[in-house]
Amino acid sequence: MSVVGIDRVYLGVQDADGNILTDEAKGFTTGMIEVTDEMLGTSSVNFQTSKNGEELDGNNKELDFIKALPTASMDVSFNNLPFDVKNKVLGREKSGVGYVDSMTNTYSIIIARSPLPDMKHYAYTCMGKAVATSKGANMQTNTSKKTNRVNDELSFEGLASPRTSDMPYIVACDEDEGFTMKGLFDQLCPGQTLITDSGKASVAATSTGSSSTGK
Repeated sequence: MSVVGIDRVYLGVQDADGNILTDEAKGFTTGMIEVTDEMLGTSSVNFQTSKNGEELDGNNKELDFIKALPTASMDVSFNNLPFDVKNKVLGREKSGVGYVDSMTNTYSIIIARSPLPDMKHYAYTCMGKAVATSKGANMQTNTSKKTNRVNDELSFEGLASPRTSDMPYIVACDEDEGFTMKGLFDQLCPGQTLITDSGKASVAATSTGSSSTGK
């Protein structure tokens, strides 16, 4: 199935027990948020997965394949992720006027949506539980001929989650029978209020990213 670019990315945060964080200090009041146009969106998502396992040879032939759990990762380039959103997704905690790495595990939820070639339907690539890390930034001086902009580059490593049948990722498509956007969001982020029955958000976007338009 072909896709055309990246249309939306949605983010959530959960604690080590899988509880969705909805308090302003550590998470998002709607459970999930959308990386909106006001945040300048997402420029790229590089999703990679590998088939792990071992071939079983016999009679001078490869006769079978013994499966092991797959691995999955997403490298995402956000154009201007709000400061508080980025630090919450990375699992950092407030320390005075800034953020520091926390020794308490928190995990991300990420949903990436891409249009199909007909530009009417969407495919979803998702992780129900992921470790987010920052790639850092190579900051260089601007010149009269070049502006050295540095995006927010985050990597998400998928982990086994009961919400994805103990697999590190799940894919979905709205052409599939029985699919609803709300059903997908409720599966990955129980109790979320971003996506309503109509497939649209219940609240408007804010500058802090605590809610979203859900387009």
